[in-house]
Parts: sequence; C-alpha cells; structure tokens
Amino acid sequence: MTYDPLDEMFRRIDLAQAMEEQFGNSRDWPLRLRAAHAQLEQLRRLLGDSPYETFAASAVEAVRRRAESQGPRDLHSQYLGRELHEQEHILGEDAAHVAWGIASGLTVLLDDELYEKVITVAAAACGAGAAAGA
Repeated sequence: MTYDPLDEMFRRIDLAQAMEEQFGNSRDWPLRLRAAHAQLEQLRRLLGDSPYETFAASAVEAVRRRAESQGPRDLHSQYLGRELHEQEHILGEDAAHVAWGIASGLTVLLDDELYEKVITVAAAACGAGAAAGA
C-alpha cells in the first residue's frame, strides 16, 4: 500500500468536520475534546483505515450494548473490550489491544455522555457508523 498524503489529509478532515458539526468550531473545544480528537486520529494512523473502521464499528456496538444493558452497567471499556475481543481475528491481537488501550483512555478523559457522542461521530466519519447501525 502506498502512502498518499491527500488521502491522509481528507481522512483527517472527515473526522474534524464531523466533530465540528457535533461540537462546534475546533478552536473552541475544551482541551479534553481536542485530546480525544488527536487520539482517534493517531489510532487511525496506527491501525490503518480498514482496521480503524472495524474498531469504530465495535466501539459503537459496545456503546449500544451498554445502553441496552439491564441493572448495573459495566464501564464502557469493559463493553469495548468484549467487542474488540470478538474482532481480534480481523484486527489482530496487537491492534485490538492498542485500540482498547486508547479508547479506554478516552473513557477516563471524557464523561460517559461525551464519550458516546465522540465515538458515534468518529464512526460516522469513517462510514462505520452506518455499518454498526448508528
């Protein structure tokens, strides 16, 4: 696969644009939201497009399952860990662990509601939201 700087730029724009539609101008975002954006961009660069889309779809599915759960809820990271474990054959063990680690950091950085919004927007920006039913 050859590196195309234009592809890279457009993918970065897709996430930034989607997040700006949801959260307003990026210059006005609080630091934790800017950090979440940067971490998702870095994760996409580390994993590559197709594995990142798998991660994003898994993350949206984890949010959905958590919302549907009855009784005491596990942490977002626990739901995501289960979803990514199911996708290890596609992502690979290392990629699944890296994705889980970065996303778990986002659950610490953001409150539950903001985490859910960011994950949903990120998935929609790469097209995984439609695949996950978001």
